[in-house]
Amino acid sequence: MMDSDSRTQQPTQPVVGIRELITIWILFFINLFNYIDRYIVSGTLDLLIDEFNLSFFQAGLLTTAFIVSYMLLSPIFGFLGDRYKRSVLIALGLFVWAASTLLCSFTTQYWQLLALRALVGIGEASYAALAPPIISDLIPASQRTMYLSFFFIGTPIGGALGYIIGGGISEKYGWRWAFRVSPPVVTFLAIMALFLVQNPERGGSDQRQDSIQVTTSQELRDAEHPAVQLITETWTLLKTKTFLFATLGFSCLAYTVGALTQWIPVYVVSASQISGNPYSNLDATYIFGVTTCVAGFIAIPAGSVVSKFLERFTRKADPLLNAGGMLTTAVTLYIAIAWAPSNINIFWIFAGISQIAVFIGWAPNTAIIMYSCPPQMRSLASAVNILFSHVLGDAISPTIQGKLSDSIEEAFWNFDISISKCVALEYSFFVSCFVCILGGAFYFIAAETVIQDREKAIETVVSRRNTTASRVVEDPRLNTSGYLRDEYDGREPLLQPAFDGTVSLTRPADD
Repeated sequence: MMDSDSRTQQPTQPVVGIRELITIWILFFINLFNYIDRYIVSGTLDLLIDEFNLSFFQAGLLTTAFIVSYMLLSPIFGFLGDRYKRSVLIALGLFVWAASTLLCSFTTQYWQLLALRALVGIGEASYAALAPPIISDLIPASQRTMYLSFFFIGTPIGGALGYIIGGGISEKYGWRWAFRVSPPVVTFLAIMALFLVQNPERGGSDQRQDSIQVTTSQELRDAEHPAVQLITETWTLLKTKTFLFATLGFSCLAYTVGALTQWIPVYVVSASQISGNPYSNLDATYIFGVTTCVAGFIAIPAGSVVSKFLERFTRKADPLLNAGGMLTTAVTLYIAIAWAPSNINIFWIFAGISQIAVFIGWAPNTAIIMYSCPPQMRSLASAVNILFSHVLGDAISPTIQGKLSDSIEEAFWNFDISISKCVALEYSFFVSCFVCILGGAFYFIAAETVIQDREKAIETVVSRRNTTASRVVEDPRLNTSGYLRDEYDGREPLLQPAFDGTVSLTRPADD
């Protein structure tokens, strides 16, 4: 008969229970409305340009202002999320987001709308930096990509609904009412997050699976000055080659997505007039929204399935899958943009394929970010990934493409306005094709280091376990991990190692 000590030390398969599922569903709906809110601007862009008499550059700034505040605040929320209650941070951010979006509908000047879109970014930074780490800490590695895929399905669905709601409501009731859809729902989700979203132990799923200990949030708070910790941990992440090049690859993906979502409806309206099959703004936003939704439904779950299949043959499956997706996007996007003025139907076919190729790597990229760093740094890793992917990606691509389009349109001043507008946007889209090729190259580089960096992250946790075991005082009731032999039920360890080398009692022992 097996003794109690050996039973305790055996890895156990974690069970995803009802509380975990409730948390994941709430985070899914937050992600869904995040993207609804984000792309309402794109769905109403033509009306905003007319209302405020905007240039392409000024219109692009509406997205850039949101992304800049979103990306700058993400590392701060990530840093706080590694140390404090993540559900509270998410709820606070959602309240700011809901209020800012509602106020957007009452603006009368361009600068007011621009400032409020920046405040929306602050609110959304809280959830975006903390949701993937919560899922990673709740779900074991063997099931993690599948649940992350489910979470990220909200991205294309929300983006599609943002286009449809933005275009449909603004066409019938005006653009202001499009901004009044999400605030009540987001407020409700903030309350749900505050009371129902779990706050799992950092690295909790890895700890349950491997019977190991990781650094706790209290230890991180007590270790050294927060500013020093933030700089040190960020530098540690950036020195990890897999994390760095996966982040650069995702930045290229974000650049392309930012350019497409901002300017495709405007480009379709212009190109369709030349092709002889004119589209209204509502037609363009509705069809693009539907193709985005369908592509996401196909690609994001497929990314998880294909990743699992490729792992049978190589441990480099995730970065190689993303590299292939980026190169496919480069080719199909070029074909779509080039054919739009001649045959808009061919455009829609290849635009749909390019969206599938983009979305297929979304969940695998998050998995790379999560497993290439120690579990106790996952929130910060997610936030740094957000920061850099937006700084180099969709924070600049709408504005760059808008400015480039303005310059090209001026060069074609003697052409019909519909032709000059179409050509300007067409040429500026070709920059995104080159960026996709660059992104594929970054993922290929990440594939060369992913095995080594993943093992190093595991060794960091195992080293922590061994250090803990060496500090535990002798007690016949305890195993080498500091847990009660017979009474272990998944609670905190009885003995907690301190940074000064001593061992402290965290809770009374059972008699």
